[in-house]
Amino acid sequence: MSRPFALLLLILAASPAQALTFADQTLVCPIDGKSFTARVMSSGTSFGRYFDTRPFGPIAAPAPLPACPGNGFIVVEQREYSAEELTKLRAFVASEEYRGWIANETPYYRLARQMAFAGASPDAAANVWLQATWEADAERYPRYAEQALQAWRQRAQRQAGSEEGVHARLVVGELQRRLGRFDEARASFLAVRADPALQRIEDAETRDYLGQIVAAQLQLVQARDTRNARLDDDGAIVHF
Repeated sequence: MSRPFALLLLILAASPAQALTFADQTLVCPIDGKSFTARVMSSGTSFGRYFDTRPFGPIAAPAPLPACPGNGFIVVEQREYSAEELTKLRAFVASEEYRGWIANETPYYRLARQMAFAGASPDAAANVWLQATWEADAERYPRYAEQALQAWRQRAQRQAGSEEGVHARLVVGELQRRLGRFDEARASFLAVRADPALQRIEDAETRDYLGQIVAAQLQLVQARDTRNARLDDDGAIVHF
C-alpha cells in the first residue's frame, strides 16, 4: 500500500467523526514523468458498512483515485521504477486493451488490472475488485462482481479456519446473492453459520453481529432480493 493511502487509512481510523473533505495533491506520473494535481479524500467518517463492506456516512466510498492526465495510469504510490519496469508499464498503458479500459471501465477496474499486471498480492487485488463493484453501474456490476467473486473465493480458501476466512466467506455469499445466485449464496451462508472458526471468535459482540448478518442474508436470499443492504442499529435490514 502506498504511503499517502496508508496514512489516510490511519487518519480515518484514529480521528473522531469529521466531515468529508478533499484536498489537492501533487503527484508525478511514472509513465511520462510529468507532475499533476489530483483531488483526493483527506478526511471522512464511516458509521458502518453494507454487506459488501462498503462504508456509509460522510465518506467517499470508494475514494477517488489519482490518474495521469495524459495516459490514464492510476497512481497509488510514489516510488522509483527501474528502466525495465517503466518499459513494461509504458507498453502496458499504451496497449489497445488498456485504452479500451480507459474508455469503457471505471478507475478501480483499471487499478485492478494494473495490479494484476504488476503481480500484486491476491488479497490486495481482491480488495480492489470489491471496491470496483461499489462504483459500477447496473451494466458493469455483473462483470465486476464476477471478477470480485473469483478473487474472494480464492481468498476464502487461503484464509479458511480463521476469523479473516469467515469475513471472506461472507463476502463470497454477498456477491453470489447480488448476482442472483441464490442457491449458491444460501449454501455459503449456511456454511459460515456452521464454520467452527465463527464460534472461535473471542469477541462475543463481533461473533453475535456476524451471526446476525448471516441470518439477515438468509432472509434476503429467501426473498430472492439482490439489492445492496446492511443492518441498522436495531438489527433491521436497510437497503442502499
